[in-house]
Parts: sequence; C-alpha cells; structure tokens
Amino acid sequence: MIPKIIHFCWYGKGEYNETIKKCIASWEEKLPDYTIKRWDETNTPFDKLPFLRLLYKQKKWSFITDYVRLYALYKEGGVYMDTDIEMLKRFDELHKEEAFTGFQTDMISSPFPVAAGIIGAKKGNSFILDCIKETEKKQRLKFNGMGGPPILTKVLKDYGLKVYKTQTIKDVLVLDKKYFYPFYITEKFTETCIKPETICIHWWQDSWGNKKKGGTYILDSLSRKLQKLPLILLNRIRFNFFKKSFYLINNL
Repeated sequence: MIPKIIHFCWYGKGEYNETIKKCIASWEEKLPDYTIKRWDETNTPFDKLPFLRLLYKQKKWSFITDYVRLYALYKEGGVYMDTDIEMLKRFDELHKEEAFTGFQTDMISSPFPVAAGIIGAKKGNSFILDCIKETEKKQRLKFNGMGGPPILTKVLKDYGLKVYKTQTIKDVLVLDKKYFYPFYITEKFTETCIKPETICIHWWQDSWGNKKKGGTYILDSLSRKLQKLPLILLNRIRFNFFKKSFYLINNL
C-alpha cells in the first residue's frame, strides 16, 4: 500500500498566499488521517546534492522541487502534491497501486501531457527511480534543468505510453485528466469542469515563477549559466567515464 503521507515542498521562506492556505486546509479537512510533511531548507539533503545547492543559490525553487518531490516519494513513499492542489474528495482506492499520476492534457495539446502536480508511489518504486535518474541527468548535465511533466512524460513514453486514456503501464496508473486536472493552465475554470470522478483541482498558481523580463532577465540567465558551467563540465566527465557511480540517488 502507498503510505498515507502527503509531501509538499516550500523553498524561499516566503508566506503562503490565500489560495495555498485554502488548498492545504482542504488536505487537512478531506484527509485527516494523513501525515502532512513539508520539505524545505531544514530537511533537504543539500549537503549531498551539490547541484541542488547551486539551484538554491540561484533561487530556482521549482527546479529544486522537481528533484525533491521524487526523492521524498522514493525514500518514504506517499503522495506528493503541489501546494495549489485543492482536494475535493478522498482517493483511498489509489493507495492499492504501485504508483499513480495523471494526464493534464491529451497527447496532442501539449508535448508533455503527463503532469507532476500529484504523484503517488510506494517506497523504493522503480518508476520514481527512473524519473529521478532522468531528472539528475537533466539538472546536472544541461543548463535547462526543468523537470516535472517533461520527465514523467519521457519515462512513461519509454515504457510505452502512446495514447490518451486511463491506463496502467509497467505498474504505473495514469489517470484521465478529469481526475486531477479538470482544467488546463490555458483554460478558464468553470463549475462544469468538475466531473463525478474529479478528485482535486489544480489551480495553476505558478507561485515560484520568474517574473523578470527583458534585459535584466537575460543578464541573470547568463550569470546562472556561467555559475553552472564548471559543475556541468565535471558532471559530464563523470557521466561519460563513471556512469555506474554517476547517480547521486544511489548514495542517499
């Protein structure tokens, strides 16, 4: 059984906005028998993950979350939720699965149809491990470390995902978007979005989005790339010549 633990991430020491407060309150109301665990600066293994230390220095909170949500699920099992997920009802039957996630769009509307706002898995799950390894490669070998939907979609496509429908692929249940994502970020929410099967609403807050634009953003982006360059070059050498020991998750 997937343990009744809700994991969420909060970096930067900021205050919750009203939507996030409402969403967390919905977890407490609908899931009173669950343990809610917050991952932040106090319990993240930055000392063993130098690429996360650099991302923290650069204030890339969402990139840190891309890794830590998977780390939490792999090490402890449970259900990861974005802080802007509002729970409408319980999902006890999903705890019988090895792992579960959900579509946010069909296979045509987005290059990354599988979302990462809510993911459940047993401790030590192989799907989560594969996602961690893909995330490590992207964050440690490339300048653009964005994970989440691109990573989950890639791993599931590697498993054989080809069509949009509720299905189980290699013991991973992938649910129709009406269960977790009744409307997409480009769509307007209305009450008709909610179906009898809908478990939660993702409000697409982008609370950690980078608001900088123009010349300032370009300069900051260049600075971040220069900071990452030595670490990326070192990691590429490790990946090419010491691949068996490359993945840090194996030592955590």
